[in-house]
Amino acid sequence: MGKKRGKDRSPRGESSVDLSGATCTHIRKGIDHSLLKKISLDKPWTTCQACEEEKPSNGDAQAENKADQEGPAVWMCLKCGHRGCGRFSENQHAVKHYEKPRSDTHCLVLSLDSWSVWCYLCDDDVHYSSTGQLAQLVSNIKKQVLAGSSQKTSTRKVKEENSVSEVTMEEAPEKEQENTAKQKEQKKATKQNGAPKESPGGSGCGAVAVKGFSNLGNTCFFNAVLQNLSQTVLLRRLLSEVKDEQSSLLLKPPLPSRLDPLEVQLPKPGSLTLAMCQLLNEIQQTQKSVVTPRELFTQVCKKAARFKGFQQQDSQELLRYLLDGMRSEESTRVTAGILEALKSSGKSLDEEQKKIAKDYERNGGGKNFVDRVFGGEMTSTVMCQECKTVSLVTEVFLDLSLPVISDGNQKKGVQQKSSVSEDRGKDTAVPLANGDEDMPTGAGSKYQLKKAKKQAKKQAKVQRSYLGHLLRLYTTVIIYSQILPCIPPLGDAVEYVVVNQDPELAFCTLASRAAPDRQECSVESCLYQFTEVEHLTQSNSLLCVTCTKRQAASKASDGSKKNVYREALKQMLISAPPPVLTLHLKRFQQVSYSVCKVNRHVQFPQVLDLSPFCSTNCKGVEEGETQVLYSLYGIVEHSGTMRSGHYTAFVKTRPQSNPVLLNGAASPGETAPPKGSWFHISDSSVQPVTEAKVQSAQAYLLFYERIS
Repeated sequence: MGKKRGKDRSPRGESSVDLSGATCTHIRKGIDHSLLKKISLDKPWTTCQACEEEKPSNGDAQAENKADQEGPAVWMCLKCGHRGCGRFSENQHAVKHYEKPRSDTHCLVLSLDSWSVWCYLCDDDVHYSSTGQLAQLVSNIKKQVLAGSSQKTSTRKVKEENSVSEVTMEEAPEKEQENTAKQKEQKKATKQNGAPKESPGGSGCGAVAVKGFSNLGNTCFFNAVLQNLSQTVLLRRLLSEVKDEQSSLLLKPPLPSRLDPLEVQLPKPGSLTLAMCQLLNEIQQTQKSVVTPRELFTQVCKKAARFKGFQQQDSQELLRYLLDGMRSEESTRVTAGILEALKSSGKSLDEEQKKIAKDYERNGGGKNFVDRVFGGEMTSTVMCQECKTVSLVTEVFLDLSLPVISDGNQKKGVQQKSSVSEDRGKDTAVPLANGDEDMPTGAGSKYQLKKAKKQAKKQAKVQRSYLGHLLRLYTTVIIYSQILPCIPPLGDAVEYVVVNQDPELAFCTLASRAAPDRQECSVESCLYQFTEVEHLTQSNSLLCVTCTKRQAASKASDGSKKNVYREALKQMLISAPPPVLTLHLKRFQQVSYSVCKVNRHVQFPQVLDLSPFCSTNCKGVEEGETQVLYSLYGIVEHSGTMRSGHYTAFVKTRPQSNPVLLNGAASPGETAPPKGSWFHISDSSVQPVTEAKVQSAQAYLLFYERIS
């Protein structure tokens, strides 16, 4: 019994309770339990002490105002209490403190904003017990910091009240007269010029305010996407109708349907949708210059566990998970309402009733707000070159991933060096190594470099194993297809619907198109390559249903039946343009066993005509119209390399006097983009920029709104 109790008291018991991931093994050496007794408690907690020493203040009032401003994230060393700015700041004093040579290790730091613990040796977020020694230390520091900030706030309020009370009776009438004169001037200006003008980043003329977002720890990929979504006017308008309560919905199936109209009571929206609504409202209503999107990020992590732990992630994947998560919540919400309505009508919920519920959801529910904003349709057309039979298949998309061809100066399989290689320690898009080519010079200690190389080799081994698994799987499918020739190859999994269409018009587009110059690298050239006609030959040949039937009819006497594969032509075209077009430029590409980044600049227009890439029978386009115009309003930029990159956003605030309609079309005859101002946002930093600066961005995601 004694040995068992002793074993439970072992320091390694820190990792045995309430863990959601790998545990750091440096907790014992990285913390000091008597930390609070050693550090001074009369200094500000939320400022970097090295930055304060380098920039002497000019009085107590300026120091207090400076402390109130939102600055870079501050991390406290859990060994000595040193407070330093994080890796996303200009000076990176917290990192420099860790890298300073010393006999003991100072590897564990605590974020004084999000209260998460980071280990520099593990280069990862620390998961720890809720009852262990580390948790107790963090809890005590948190109480001390919060108590100090509340005391400081109350002291400042007392000072402000005292300063107001010190105004003499002689000064009061003068100030009152001055304020009255200013009010008269403002009223006069309002009558002459209309509504008073506000700052470009404010809400004047219906424009959406621009606020910085706090970095919660490697979340710049998340912040950059949110900046663009916050400027998506149609999304804001539809989410403003979402209420935190039950609501009714009348389902009206189309006339040919056998279903009767059905009124359903929808339950309250999902947690992810409500968190998004809350954040968008806070951006517009708060007076703060920086907003902390912690609740929304928490809900995203609940929907997609891959984003937990504040690891480095990809912006496009985050956008996909975020939109799919809200769309799934709305679908579940409608399904629950339909089933409850059918149950209330006295019908038993058997398999037949569940099928009826699905029919109501498909035919009477209408589109959810995600599809109404970002949803478009893409049609794949295939034509057999033997019998000229045309087949179609249509699928819904929320964004388009376009290929980006690397320039001729890039060696095959080797990543081109980026001009922003010194952005060490920021978020990376894809946490994969590319040999030694991606290793930033002078980054970290020898131990970190050795660890990075080891991880690169390990990743390459995993990729080789995965490719081998795919090869074995493909070989197995081929063997089975030889045994059971009714089984189609992997490439024929999609079922195409045969249509009666003139073969001459099968691959016509809404507007004429010309092949771009070979050296051109633009959004138009990427779209042209994406929608180019493909030749299906050899192993990619088409299983032609018409040719198979014809051969079976001609050989009906011998009873043999074989599938007939023919060479064919295939093309992907947009058949329903979305109200908001999101383009993903595929800069991260796999070459051999590694992933590299294409740093080539892609030109993007302020006004994009999508008609050369749309089918002739395009939905949402009036007859005779040959233009489908979109205006650029948002960009997600990735700068740096694979292992040391950073995501930022460019957004355009614009007046909403002529907002985009729900069907995607703007006012008739309107072709010019709305006037507005561009801003560059890097987490909490917001800076106005020129259009020329925007055009030089290394775009990764592009957001366009339809204007015609």
